[in-house]
Amino acid sequence: MKLTKLAAIAGVSVIALTACGTGASPSPTGGTATAPESCKDKKGTSSTEIHVYSSLPRQGTNTEQTDTLVEQIKNTLDGVKIGDFTIKYFDLDDSSAAQGGDWDGAVEQANANKAADDPDAMVYIGTYNSGAAKLSIPILNEACLVMISPANTYPGLTKAVEGVTQPGEPETYYPGGYRNYARVIATDDAQGAAGAEWAKSLGKTKAYVLDDTQTYGHGLAAAWAIHANKIGIEVVSPNKSTEGFDAKSTDYAALAQKVKATGADVIYIGSITGQNTGKLWKDLRAAMPDILIMSGDGVFEKSWYEGAGDAGNGTLLTFGGVGPDQLVGAGKEWFEDYKATHDGNSPATYTAYGNASAAVALAGLQKAGTNDRYEVLKAVMATAGLDTVVGPVTFDANGDAEGGSITAYKVESGWPPVFDSILSVKE
Repeated sequence: MKLTKLAAIAGVSVIALTACGTGASPSPTGGTATAPESCKDKKGTSSTEIHVYSSLPRQGTNTEQTDTLVEQIKNTLDGVKIGDFTIKYFDLDDSSAAQGGDWDGAVEQANANKAADDPDAMVYIGTYNSGAAKLSIPILNEACLVMISPANTYPGLTKAVEGVTQPGEPETYYPGGYRNYARVIATDDAQGAAGAEWAKSLGKTKAYVLDDTQTYGHGLAAAWAIHANKIGIEVVSPNKSTEGFDAKSTDYAALAQKVKATGADVIYIGSITGQNTGKLWKDLRAAMPDILIMSGDGVFEKSWYEGAGDAGNGTLLTFGGVGPDQLVGAGKEWFEDYKATHDGNSPATYTAYGNASAAVALAGLQKAGTNDRYEVLKAVMATAGLDTVVGPVTFDANGDAEGGSITAYKVESGWPPVFDSILSVKE
C-alpha cells in the first residue's frame, strides 16, 4: 500500500483496502435475499407519525461529540413532513453512571428493543461505539429496522479483515440473512493503515502498540500493527501485535518502563477517551518525554486532552473521515454556518457525519414514501450518490460508504489540534 499525503482535500484518492474473506451477507438491494417473514407485517400503525430513534452516550466524556450529533439529527429530521406523516425524533442515551458515563451494553440492548417494539419506528441512528453496535444490530435485524451509524468504525460489523476481526463476523450480527446496517464513516482497517504509513513517513522504525481491549480500540490498534509490520516498522509489543492495557489501573509506570526498555521510537494507542487515557498518557510521557505517541479518533476529544494535560502535547491523531475544517463545497458552507451559530466554536469531528447520517435517513424515508420498515430499509441500503455535507454517500453491498479519506492532526500546545494533512491509503 502507498500513502498519499495532501495539504488539501481536492484530488484525494479513495481508500481501497483489501478485506480478506469479506463474507458479505445477502443484501435486500442485491437481489440475493427476499424479505424474511418477520418483515411482512412491519408497517407502522400511526397514520400521522414516523418515528426515528438515535442511541448514543449522552453523558460522560463523549458528550462533546454526541451533543452535536443529536443537534444535527434533530435539526434535519424532527418535524419534517413525509407525505401524510410527520417525523418524530427520539434521543436515547446508551450510557450509564455504572460505566462512568460510557456506553453500557445492557442499556444499548434496551434501547434497541424499545425501537424495535415501536411499530412506527422506521430508522435507528447509532451507535457511537462499535461495541454497542454489536449488540443492537442483531436485535434490529430481526425487527427489520434499518440502522445508520455516524461513528462506528470497527470493520467486523460489516466485513471480515484478517487479523483484525473475529471469527464469524460479520454474519453473526445478521440473523435474518440480510443487511440492515450502514455507516457513513470509514472503517479502522483504513485508519490504522494510514496511521502506520504516517509513522513510516516520519522515519519511525520501532513501535509499541497498546489498546483498551474494547472492540474499537483493539481493532484499530491491531490494524495499525498489522500494516506497520507489512511496511517495515518493527512492532516490539508482545507477538508483534497490540497489547491490552487495564483501564481500571491507577498506575501505568511499570507499563511505561516496559515500553521504554524495548527502545521503541513510537507508541500507538487504540482507545476511547473514557478508558483512563489521561493517566496512561501522563505515565508514558513521564518515562519517555520525547517519544512520539499516536492515536485515533477515539480520543479526538477535548475531554481527552483535559485528562492528559501537557502529556498530550506532541500527540499525532487521525480521524477516520474528513475533518470538519477540511470540508469543501456544501460542507465548507455548513462548517462556516455552524461556527456562526455556535459563538465561533468549531463542530466536533463527528458532527458532520451526524448530519450526513440524518440526511441518509431523510432521503430513504422520502424515497420509500411509506411507513413500511422493509421499504425504508431497502431505500436506505440502496443509497447512491447522495449529496451530503461530507460529500456524496454511496453504500456498497456490505453497508459501508464507498471511498473516503483520513485526516491527520497534531496536538501542538493545547486544544484543538492543528491540521497536518489528508492521508489516503491505496493499493
